[in-house]
Amino acid sequence: MKKIILSLVGTVLFNLSVSGNTIPTTDFLQKDFKVTLDWLENKPQSSAKDFFIIQYLERNNISFENAKIAYEMSNGRNATLKKLFNKKFQTTAPIDLKCYRASIEQLKNEDSKCIALGLSLPEATKLSRSDLKFFISKLDPYPTLKNDLEILASKDPFNALLNSDTNRFFRIFFDTGSDYRVSTLNKIINPEFINKISKEKEFERFLRYVVHDDKLNNLQKSLITLKDDKTLAPHLLFSLGINAVNKNDINSAYNFFYNAYNKSYLKVDKDKALFWMFLVTQNNSFLSELSKSWDNSIYTLYAKELLDVKIDNIVYNVDLKNEKTSYDIYDAFKWMDVVEDTKKNLDDTKLSKYYNLFTDETTLSHYTFVLQRYNKYKVQYFITPFRDIVKGYDIYKQVLLYSIARQESLFIPSSISFSSAQGVMQIMPFLSEDIAKKLKEDYNIYEQFIPEINIKYGSFHLDTLMSQFDNNPLFIAYAYNGGAGYTRTQLKKGLFKEKNRFEPFLSMELISYAETREYGKKVLANYYIYNNYLNKENPISLSTIFQSLVSPSY
Repeated sequence: MKKIILSLVGTVLFNLSVSGNTIPTTDFLQKDFKVTLDWLENKPQSSAKDFFIIQYLERNNISFENAKIAYEMSNGRNATLKKLFNKKFQTTAPIDLKCYRASIEQLKNEDSKCIALGLSLPEATKLSRSDLKFFISKLDPYPTLKNDLEILASKDPFNALLNSDTNRFFRIFFDTGSDYRVSTLNKIINPEFINKISKEKEFERFLRYVVHDDKLNNLQKSLITLKDDKTLAPHLLFSLGINAVNKNDINSAYNFFYNAYNKSYLKVDKDKALFWMFLVTQNNSFLSELSKSWDNSIYTLYAKELLDVKIDNIVYNVDLKNEKTSYDIYDAFKWMDVVEDTKKNLDDTKLSKYYNLFTDETTLSHYTFVLQRYNKYKVQYFITPFRDIVKGYDIYKQVLLYSIARQESLFIPSSISFSSAQGVMQIMPFLSEDIAKKLKEDYNIYEQFIPEINIKYGSFHLDTLMSQFDNNPLFIAYAYNGGAGYTRTQLKKGLFKEKNRFEPFLSMELISYAETREYGKKVLANYYIYNNYLNKENPISLSTIFQSLVSPSY
């Protein structure tokens, strides 16, 4: 422990030496700090608090009663916290566990309640019709499961499902598993039923499953018949447009994109629809309109490049007072106060307040965040903080670090995501602990709020991704967000292999996780901007970047 504390103090001293500060007063960076219930009680409900609740639950000497008190302070969004609590304080009754673990043959000898607990729909799809009818006869007290099994046991499950209600359609579609969806449910659906299910909340999830799985080609064809009845959200219309492009129905695709554009509220969504209207028509008026956008995305930047329009709203340097700040950059709860305070009524008075608070290089990213909000994002900041740390890497690594850190945290050291990712590079605790082992360093989870350490660990992780994905910035971004295994799975689907007028843009839209899909595009835009700022001797065009987006061979 002494070694850990000395390492922490030394690192903090190094971190603050530039601005002349002393060892931070942040409580969790102090010797022998432990999260307590009293400490948690005084913190506002948030993702930051959930992170510290996890640290409390991971202690070995807490009672179930105290753990429950801590757990109930959470905001309910952190899956890691829920999993940890359930694992450590198992609440499932032994009789229920017996049913969950029972084999099909064992379930045949159990009562209806145990069958309902133990028989899942994926298991049911593998049963013979005689076994299904046996379980159906036992399930009168559980009509929902009984009726689901009757669909599976019918001679024509697909049509039986279409003649059922929409809730059952979605439940069986989602819960039976991918093999059953492909083998039994991948059929043409009549337009009336497609329009019917499009009005349901679960339709969005249905689209995610179908549009991103070419094994469901018949269902993809069925989606093209859908008519916009004014109830569809713009992002669903856009997804339907991508599906139509994928099925080579360009007229339908244009109509979906046109409606998505007209319904969209956010600039980024309008620009995306506008870009696809250009792609499917090759009408330069759409490109011209796109080049006027203040939002710097891959679409608008590409339009400006093609039309030779200058980018005029990017700022790389921000002036500070250059005085020692009193602000604690490590305190996640203080940062939350800033985020909340700047959501509304961010006028000149508030801006002046933060100019006088965020006064040195350690708070450059904090003041930039406020400025960007003050300017309603129409001025976009591509700052390069932590130069003393980052400049030691080669130029490609520098560009990649800044591109990812800007997207991950806007360079805020105290950032904690709802999933407990930490720091400038937003590293998950399980990953930072694994990296510490590989680096043969003592591990203290709170050190990840120190930029030097967090960036060092982020760089180490990027090294592994760079080697796996041929230094390709887009694929590295996908892997950083969604995981290397997930990214390989997506590339193995055949994405980024075709060469036609819709690529690589179509492949970008067929990445199945929405968060990873949009994250990759944003990091790629960051990469283009940072490269041409930091690497002026070797500028790169977006056209060249897009041509390089070719999937490795797997």
